[in-house]
Amino acid sequence: SMENVVDVDGSESSWMDMLQYIIPVILILGGYYYYTNQNKPKPLPKVTPVARKVVIEKKKAPKLEGRPLKLFYGSQTGTAEDFAHKLSAEAKKFGFAPEVIDLEEYDKETLNEEKFVVLLMATYGEGEPTDNAREFYEWLLSTDREVGSLSGVEFSVFGLGNKTYEHYNSMGRKTNEQLEKLGAKRIYKYGEGDDDASLEDDFAAWKKDLWPTVCQHFGMPIDLSLLNAAAERRFKMNTYEAGTKQYDQAQAIASKHLCKKGDTAAEKAISIATIKINRELHAEKSDRSCHHLEIQLDPKVTYTAGDHLAIYPENHPDMVTALGARLGINLDQVFSLVAEKDNRTFLGPTTFRQVLSQWSDITSPPRKSLLKILVSYTSDEAEKKKLLELSDETQPEPYGSYVKDAQRTLLEILDELPNVKVPVDHLIEVLPRLACRYYSISSSLKAHPGHVHVTSVVVEFETPTKRKHKGVCSSWLANLKPECQIYVFVRDSGFRLPKDPKVPVIMVGPGTGLAPFRGFIQDRVKTPGDSGEMVLFFGCRNPEIDFIYREELEEAEKNGNLKLITAFSRATENKVYVHHKMLENADLIWKLLNEEQANFYVCGDARQMAKDVKNALVKIGVEKGGKTAEESEKFVEELIKAQRYQTDVWF
Repeated sequence: SMENVVDVDGSESSWMDMLQYIIPVILILGGYYYYTNQNKPKPLPKVTPVARKVVIEKKKAPKLEGRPLKLFYGSQTGTAEDFAHKLSAEAKKFGFAPEVIDLEEYDKETLNEEKFVVLLMATYGEGEPTDNAREFYEWLLSTDREVGSLSGVEFSVFGLGNKTYEHYNSMGRKTNEQLEKLGAKRIYKYGEGDDDASLEDDFAAWKKDLWPTVCQHFGMPIDLSLLNAAAERRFKMNTYEAGTKQYDQAQAIASKHLCKKGDTAAEKAISIATIKINRELHAEKSDRSCHHLEIQLDPKVTYTAGDHLAIYPENHPDMVTALGARLGINLDQVFSLVAEKDNRTFLGPTTFRQVLSQWSDITSPPRKSLLKILVSYTSDEAEKKKLLELSDETQPEPYGSYVKDAQRTLLEILDELPNVKVPVDHLIEVLPRLACRYYSISSSLKAHPGHVHVTSVVVEFETPTKRKHKGVCSSWLANLKPECQIYVFVRDSGFRLPKDPKVPVIMVGPGTGLAPFRGFIQDRVKTPGDSGEMVLFFGCRNPEIDFIYREELEEAEKNGNLKLITAFSRATENKVYVHHKMLENADLIWKLLNEEQANFYVCGDARQMAKDVKNALVKIGVEKGGKTAEESEKFVEELIKAQRYQTDVWF
């Protein structure tokens, strides 16, 4: 009875009565739960790709012996990552257990648990973090970080930058300062390198005393002669013939691009796009070439006017064929590279052709570290001597003039040293990654739903060795036919129209610097309601030869959507550039900036044009604003801080 069920002082028989009710209920509920869970999909665990990646790596990674050392890199083109691997190889020789870690795949909240870390931080563009370091950098500089929170961490930082840009090495410098602010202890000096001069030499000079200093600090023995020992190979090669599973796998990915081989957050962002239109923008009599490409995007991909499109290119087939012949390999051989330590696959199964086409950078002048590796692959004493001189990290010459200035490729150097017999797998291991190329998007999604436009000037020139150099991506893009598929992702550039469409904008974009402003104009035209004034300063050599998008710019002006001011540098005896035209229109610029709170934008060459434009604006502040030179410079700096002066520049 129900009384027996609730009677806590009842006899043994009352408990038996209670069980006869409970057991059937349990069986019914259990059966129902089993049936319903068998017939509905189990929810996926809510784990971010980054966290999942880290867990997998930690589980699989072999146990390292020695003092723990984490080598973090923030890298856009792969140089910082290469430097991290170089330090890792050296660290092993001195008794450390190094781990090379992509900042994008690191659990930031565990930083306070680390003992010794080295950060290799590249600065991208105008003082920005690289894509893979953005989250880490924002986390590190967040006001949520408490002073003293990293007091158990010892560190050093090396920054990679380019002095052409105004905010030289800001990532390295700010990371270095912030770590110290949060209580971490710097145990080796901060260093930085300039990619516009001799980045590799700067890095070598910085690390010269690294190991003696940190070994002494940790009370570890130091034998510098160990640095001369050949670095351990990271990978070994397996080859596969027709009929094997790996051979079939390689054939299956032959039409895809190797940029999407893994599952990092960056690789997941890559999508396939389709070329729809590819046409020449210059007149026939031009001695240069500039292409307009219209590309259909994956439906899930969106962008904002001013963003960048990253495109993964391929090396020229002639260069790949020639390098394959010099190395004496069958380019269609299927292979994979696996880690020496634990046999984890790093690359493949794929073919040498696909790797040398899509994965390895075979056109940039080879680094000193690569040339040093070639020494052990020749028995010719004269060649050994030459390679040792070229790879000397303490001397800028003869590497500077023979390799860098002459822009010699690896193939040119190998052809001049015929006795070098380097195995292709070792070469693939040490060659830099072929980096994606970034293009300022020259359209608006509002005007071209589902599509993105790119304006690409074809890079072509003769090097001092009389080699005809063709830009890897621009030459490749120029030859793509409609319906060709390419691999892309959108990068948020921060180069943005004002949120309020009534705010006037002044745009300075000579040559292909026009690209984002074409997107801005399309965006404003397609935005309902009143629009603020749009002024464009555009420059090129000759209006009859390289005035790109002329018809549509003149149409926009005719329709009252744009005020177009042009500068032609080769049309008259005196060269006229955009900054000259700015000074001619100083009253208009000052009125828009000072009275109407306009935004000011510059896109194009960083080396000279962007500096000339900034100087012209300072001059206008003096002449039209009645300011001293110092006050006018401060006025421009305030515009930059308020994001009313924005740049999208390159060199």
